[in-house]
Amino acid sequence: MSEEHTTPTSGDQAAYEARLRRRLEILKAELEAGNIKIVEGLQVGNSLENVRYAPDGSIDLASVDSFVRSMALGVEAFHDRRELKEAIPLAEIQNTYFTFLERNFGAYYKTMEERSLTPHDAGKALSQNDESITQLNENLDDFLETVNEFWSQTAEAAHAHIEDMHDSLKGVFGGDLFPSPYENIASKCGLYTDTIILPCPFLRSAHIFERTTPQRRAYYLIKHALNILKYKELACCEVSPPIVVVLPDMSAIEEQEKDYFFRLGQEDALIHAEKIFGRSFDTFESLLEYATELETIEDVTRAVVDPKRVLFDTEWTGSLEDQLKRAAEHETSQLLGIKNPGVILASQALGRMSTSNELLIKARRLRGTPLIDAPTSWQFFSWKLEYDAGRAQDQDSATDLHMLRGLQDLAENEMEWLGDVPPAALIQVRKDGALAEIRSILQQGVAELAELNPANFHRTGDQVFDNVQNAFDEHKKSIRDLRAKGWKFAGSDVGSWFVVGSLAVTAAATGMPVWGLAAIAADQMLDAPKLKDIPESIRKLADESTELKQSPVGLLFKYSGERA
Repeated sequence: MSEEHTTPTSGDQAAYEARLRRRLEILKAELEAGNIKIVEGLQVGNSLENVRYAPDGSIDLASVDSFVRSMALGVEAFHDRRELKEAIPLAEIQNTYFTFLERNFGAYYKTMEERSLTPHDAGKALSQNDESITQLNENLDDFLETVNEFWSQTAEAAHAHIEDMHDSLKGVFGGDLFPSPYENIASKCGLYTDTIILPCPFLRSAHIFERTTPQRRAYYLIKHALNILKYKELACCEVSPPIVVVLPDMSAIEEQEKDYFFRLGQEDALIHAEKIFGRSFDTFESLLEYATELETIEDVTRAVVDPKRVLFDTEWTGSLEDQLKRAAEHETSQLLGIKNPGVILASQALGRMSTSNELLIKARRLRGTPLIDAPTSWQFFSWKLEYDAGRAQDQDSATDLHMLRGLQDLAENEMEWLGDVPPAALIQVRKDGALAEIRSILQQGVAELAELNPANFHRTGDQVFDNVQNAFDEHKKSIRDLRAKGWKFAGSDVGSWFVVGSLAVTAAATGMPVWGLAAIAADQMLDAPKLKDIPESIRKLADESTELKQSPVGLLFKYSGERA
């Protein structure tokens, strides 16, 4: 309930009236500037005509009814948002952030480039040197404090800029701390999105910096710093909309949001555990109690009924026993101090599902599409959408349910896309205004898949699959047409940008405007969590979701290792 519908106490009356007068002055100025149009016949028009002024020239608040007060509150929000963005331009935020990183790590980055190393290679090398480890750890806390302070001052403005880019196709990266250090995600899919939104890896890695060894702290610091500096040119070039933007996760700033994503992750982890063990669990605590009794790897393997749902890493091979042994020795288990194999398995989905929930809500907030480049994260993201769809199907109002799972197998080792675009060429394409023509040639390309709408889905999963298959087929034909153009940008031939691999989409349409479990939970359609436990920022987001007819959609771009 807003303050406009409550009765202020006597102690708050003066402050309330001061805020109201400010809003009314803003409303007056916006009306005079022609920024607000009143449709003839609306009650608020009559209410505005009834507003009177006191002898001293101030507005007589007694003449201001609830219609005008509510209108003034909304106009104030738009006004303040505009003022915030004007005070802190997005380009200034990005330039300041990258200038700070370059000042601290520019020399390391130059050496990495000269020696043709990856950020991972550089991080490993520097974390083997005692002097480097000591130096990096001595300055780490001050560095992280500066990063946190910077984002605390600019996060709201940065998010407002991106949220208000309504006509842009935005890919919101998620599923990992940061994109792979071996690739440039903008080179991989920068022609299929207008803007790629990357997280600040230092905020995301706070839990690692707090718990790990000095050697690992040095490694992650260098790897993240050099990896993100790969995107400086793309983030700071003067094109609109921006090709790359770095934004902080709101959960790193708002502790309540972080806790909420964790609770959502627990709910999804319960469903995942039910699939694995073939039995249901009422609470996450009851799951852990059960798992604790599985004290040996043999106990765990006997308890598992669906080994296909046991996934630690898509690159791990071997039996279930082999993977459990490897998981017990992995850095994640060591950081968490978990040794019991049953608990390792029971909790392995918790972090993945929490991350998937956060990605869905972040993408919804920024009005973008989840973008994933790690196959393991992709699988858990797909499972998360599957579990949401299953729960929604149980509700009487969710009669039109469709589930499209990952299409990794659809085009493995045969799908071509423009996935190796040099950053300089990507910038030149944008500056030359050639992106629109390339997109027009691609026709029904990946961009259209990112705009899947439940209203356009047919009644069966097979038909949905066929629709997406047709889109991929059209894209393949368009690729051939584009290759024949022989275009060059920044000295790079378009023909050299083609790659082969998986280009997948996963989506869940439920016949209602759902964007992740949070929106369902906010409407109290499911048991947990209740409305009062949901952060105010998430509740507002869920309220907006009731007005949008858009399904959760995710995109995966994965190289096969072959060139086109």
